[in-house]
Amino acid sequence: MKKLLLIAATLMLMLGTVQSQDKFDYKLVKEIVDNERPYFNDILKLYLADDKLLRTDDVALVYYGHSYLPEYKGGNDVNEKTLKTYVAENNFAKMYETSKKILSYNPVNLNALFYAWLASQKLAKPEAETNSYVHKYLSILEMITTMGDGKSSRSPFRVINPDDQDHVMYGMLDIENVNSRNLDTRTLCNIISVTPSNKFPARTMYFDVSRYLSHTSKKK
Repeated sequence: MKKLLLIAATLMLMLGTVQSQDKFDYKLVKEIVDNERPYFNDILKLYLADDKLLRTDDVALVYYGHSYLPEYKGGNDVNEKTLKTYVAENNFAKMYETSKKILSYNPVNLNALFYAWLASQKLAKPEAETNSYVHKYLSILEMITTMGDGKSSRSPFRVINPDDQDHVMYGMLDIENVNSRNLDTRTLCNIISVTPSNKFPARTMYFDVSRYLSHTSKKK
């Protein structure tokens, strides 16, 4: 118990109060996933159960920690590509089925959570199920926009899937227009020029995509 409390306290200090790129430590997240798997699994269970006591740092551990699991595909999931086809066709039954399949092994996938939410509404699924998708989706977006302010490469929004950038911009920050996107190879941040919104008054937004780039480079 003492060891688990120490892990939690360390994670809270690292994630809960820091919004600086040079202090955010992915290595510690990996260490917890690799060496403290029972602790990680316990937090994952709370996330899956929509536990109201789940903290921002807990959601961060589940989201970023997932990128160190074998199931993480770094934006190269065949089922995600299939899902986008069904979205384009407005095939809600297949959209729902495919989203559920993705969530069975990747419960932090924002595409799957969003379209499971949308399709479950269209298909009149139980309200509790729809609310669960909404809760998880918003908890991840809130965590990402709490851990950084997105205004510089020192305090970027950090995502493990490039598609998650759009969910943050459109689903959380009410961005309407994206003017350009460029990758800074030094900081491994996508620098996105946007039309400011009430929730994001700056014209430039930074997304750290280092976990995605690290994963895909190892696959080559």
